[in-house]
Amino acid sequence: MQFGSVNLTCAADRDSFIELLGTLDLRPPVVIKPNWGTSVCFVEAEILDWVLTAVDGEALVVESYGWARSEEVLKTGRLGSKKRGDLRSSDEWFLRYSGIGEVLERHGVEFLNVTEENWGHRTVDPAIIKDAVEAVHAPVEMEELYSFVPERLYELRGGDLLSLAKVKLWLDPISVSFTLKNFFGMLPGPGRSRYHGKKHSRLDRSIVDIYKVYDSLFEVKGVVEAVLTASVADPETMKQCVFEDLGYASASKQPLELDAFVTALVGRDPNDIGYLKLAAETFGPWSGETIAQARRSGIDVFSELALI
Repeated sequence: MQFGSVNLTCAADRDSFIELLGTLDLRPPVVIKPNWGTSVCFVEAEILDWVLTAVDGEALVVESYGWARSEEVLKTGRLGSKKRGDLRSSDEWFLRYSGIGEVLERHGVEFLNVTEENWGHRTVDPAIIKDAVEAVHAPVEMEELYSFVPERLYELRGGDLLSLAKVKLWLDPISVSFTLKNFFGMLPGPGRSRYHGKKHSRLDRSIVDIYKVYDSLFEVKGVVEAVLTASVADPETMKQCVFEDLGYASASKQPLELDAFVTALVGRDPNDIGYLKLAAETFGPWSGETIAQARRSGIDVFSELALI
């Protein structure tokens, strides 16, 4: 099915998912940013395998460290250690536990950790990134964002960057976490409270500004999927409730419109999501007709989620 720039399937399997990715015209080498923010609900090894099969060429997978991607989160619900050695050990555990390490090895794909690249000072001169961003966008609010781009990613500039996002519904102010929010993980972290700001006052701008950086260097394309799992934050426990086998997958060459479309499908108004509204003011609005089509579509794959 197609709605404006958005293509989707509500009964995704390997073949239909690979066909869906074909609508993005991905050109190797492709940088892939999955959503691995937490070990509770993440883009699975099977989904990554399908993506790498669809790319059928050189690819690089990129992510950063996070305290929620650990065995401790699964066992106790508490965040993992902030120590560098423990973060590295947690990442090794995650790649084994998830099966993602085996997929990367089988496809011969490089995995780059943004946090490690920043710790190792293997980053591009911020003046170069500043010039690239400000040639096409207004300046970012916090100029330190210009200093975080790994040299290895800069080598691939001009190519495709796929934001491979999982359907996650959060509490306010984030509310929904799709392709644009996925770029928050390109901040090296692992702690990112500075970019949330007091009472999340900086969060919308931080999400939009880090997206600006990579939008200036790459052709950004997006996938939002809930094929095997999706999650919703429980407002009482603040924990993720995971739903399985929803079968939904969508893709677009216009990530902002994709996010707005999926937001409408799950019963939210994209105009009420602060960072989406700011992104529309920054990069140009999504199609109102496409959002109206989402509301009229009758697609109820998320109905269970939307009621929570």
